[in-house]
This record gives sequence, C-alpha cells and structure tokens, in this order.
Amino acid sequence: MFICPRTRGPLSGLYSERAHFTYPTVDGVPILLPDPRSLVDRLQDPGQTFPDLTRLSVPDAVTPHLPPSMLGAPSGLGQWFTQLGEETPEAVVVSFGSRHAPPGPALDLGCGVGVLARRMVASGRMTWAMDIRADAVVTAKRLLTGQMNVALIPTHRQGTRRVKVPFKPILTDLAFCVGDATLPPFAPESFSWVDMGDVLDTYGESAPEAMVEATALVQHGGVLTVATGYGSLGAAGEGSPGPDEELLEAMTALGLVLVDQRDRVPWVSRDYDRSWRIRFSHCMAFRKN
Repeated sequence: MFICPRTRGPLSGLYSERAHFTYPTVDGVPILLPDPRSLVDRLQDPGQTFPDLTRLSVPDAVTPHLPPSMLGAPSGLGQWFTQLGEETPEAVVVSFGSRHAPPGPALDLGCGVGVLARRMVASGRMTWAMDIRADAVVTAKRLLTGQMNVALIPTHRQGTRRVKVPFKPILTDLAFCVGDATLPPFAPESFSWVDMGDVLDTYGESAPEAMVEATALVQHGGVLTVATGYGSLGAAGEGSPGPDEELLEAMTALGLVLVDQRDRVPWVSRDYDRSWRIRFSHCMAFRKN
C-alpha cells in the first residue's frame, strides 16, 4: 500500500529499491518521511519505544474520544453538553463519509490520537491513520489496539486520575504511519474516502499543497471531508463570516463538488475538571468527479 515519499515509487515492505533505503519504524509504526533520520536520531530505542509522548495538542489521549455528554461539566454547561449527546465534528464527518463515499478504504490524514480513525473502522472500512507527529501516531496505535488499557487524565494542574480506556481494542482493518500530508506515502486514487483532519489548521502556508495531495489520493467518485474551525466561542455568532468561502473556491478549482455540509458544529475539549474549551466547526464533504 505504501509508496516511497522520496521517489514516489513502490516499496517492498519498507524498502525503496530506487532510493536504496529502508524506512525505519517506531513501535511498529513506519516513519515514511522524506528524511526520517532526524526523527529517529531523537529516539532512545527506535524499534521498541518512543520516549516522549507528551507533545500532543491535547491534555490526554482518552478525553478527545469522549462525546460532550460524557465530559461531566457542572450546572448549565453540563446540561448543554448532555443535550449535545454524541454531536462532534468527527461524528458529523463520519455521517458524511458513510452517506456519500462509495465502498472502499479510508484515510485519516491528520489522525492525532485516532478519534476519527476509530470511527472510520467502526463504519466498516479498512482504515489508514497518518499524522506528521510521530508521538500522536504512536499514542493512537497504543490506544486503539489495546496496548494502552489505562490512561491518566489531568484533574487540575498538579493532579491526575487513572481511567480505563472506554472502547474495545481494534485488532483488524487499521494501519498506521507517520507521514507528511504534502508528500503522502500513498499512490494516487488509493482511497474512496479521505478526511483531512486538522491539516488545514496546522499546515499554515503548506495547506494548499496538502489539499492538492489529499485530492489526488481520492478515487473518482470518492469523497474528501473537511472540518474547519471558527476559533473561539464568540467567533461563531449570528452574522459572523464562515471559514468556508475561500476553501469552497479552492476545492472547486481542484475538481471537487460540495455534496454535504453542516455549520456551527460544536467541538468541546476538556483541559481539567473545571476547564473546557469550545470551538465551532464547519463540516463539509466534497465528491471527486
């Protein structure tokens, strides 16, 4: 399935004959970057362990998988979270993929700790989870495959509590890799459904290049899903501009057609027992004709 990110040629296992190079692994996760040496050199034992799993953009690995109704906020905020139930950008995006994408494999292009990848597999698809952050991919693999049964969740700045991972291990139909969205290690038209994760928010000036590459990975008739955030709670007020106008124009130029969308989908994240962040996202699904 993988191709060489340097030569764009096929790999035999993880060996590129044209580049005369074997790509390394971390905890069994292939490091498919054009120059993986700088990353591997920072690892204490690249074949077995990854020493630093703390550089994630979330306070812990489990909470991002929880729906708002399970976050336990007090009083009025807690009532609103309960009303939201399972509503998250990931849930909306999965509904788009299930409804519009033809049968076939899926790619979570910016997988983070595997929230969407887990839902993609549950929808019945062989799924690849990829991120440029090796710590996130290794954590996602350990969490989703049952290697991590218990996680520490911060309760406040100085305290944590242990929680059991609230879902069953995924033992089939899920693969992981570390890769760059601007040089993805997959052949064109490999997937019937590609989700861009947080790529548009994290890649900065390289986001247009990542969009072009993501579109190339989608089969004709397949679907590309995107969720773009407004930023803060106040930014999604009545009459505020959506984040989608420039994106719609770019997607149309790439030959994609908007087939579904949902605006102001709340994304709730928990830092501590008394600290939550709320953003709103515009979720969209595009078909590649």
